[in-house]
Amino acid sequence: MKVLATLLCALCSAPLQGQDLQLYVIPATPAHIEAWQTVEAAARLAGIGVAARELPPDRGMILANKGEVDGAIGRSALAASEYPDLVQVPEAIYMYEPTAFSYRKLDVSHGWKSLRGHTLCMRRGYTLTERRTSGLQRQRLDSDASLLRMLREGGCEIAIMDRRNTVIRDAVAADRDLLELLPPLEQVPLYLFLHKRHAALAPRLAEALRQVKHP
Repeated sequence: MKVLATLLCALCSAPLQGQDLQLYVIPATPAHIEAWQTVEAAARLAGIGVAARELPPDRGMILANKGEVDGAIGRSALAASEYPDLVQVPEAIYMYEPTAFSYRKLDVSHGWKSLRGHTLCMRRGYTLTERRTSGLQRQRLDSDASLLRMLREGGCEIAIMDRRNTVIRDAVAADRDLLELLPPLEQVPLYLFLHKRHAALAPRLAEALRQVKHP
């Protein structure tokens, strides 16, 4: 009886035959493109079908928590802390390094505290960045391009972006007046989260992720 129950549980947690797990990613976000590629490779290794679905950050988490999509890619533990029906796959898929970029040379050696007294631009819906900058003067924008345009036009003093973001890397390479202010404000691992009905897949995916990251 116990063996049968275990088998039924595994079947219920796996994708239906011919149907992929729908995992949400934040659109137009280089970190999520890279995170998706890592998850896709790991899922293929684990024999699990997956498909990406682009959704805005907050809406994506709500739908994943409700089970209307099967999971979320590239979110922090903090971002998932208010969604009790999401299960973290215990292997990071990306290291997010929020970093200050500016046309002024500023001291950011005290991390997020260094931003006090400055005007900020940041992506809307990035839970960690929004929490860390709560109470500061900021503008929340929906795309990297809008964020960089606002910074360039003087609408803010500092843009907060992932330092591995290809959009900002290209912008820094093309504009020598645009400065990357180091060190990064923080280093935050991002994870794959699954709706709880797929919890039995988490160890399998974690092992596959380790193999993909450390072949």
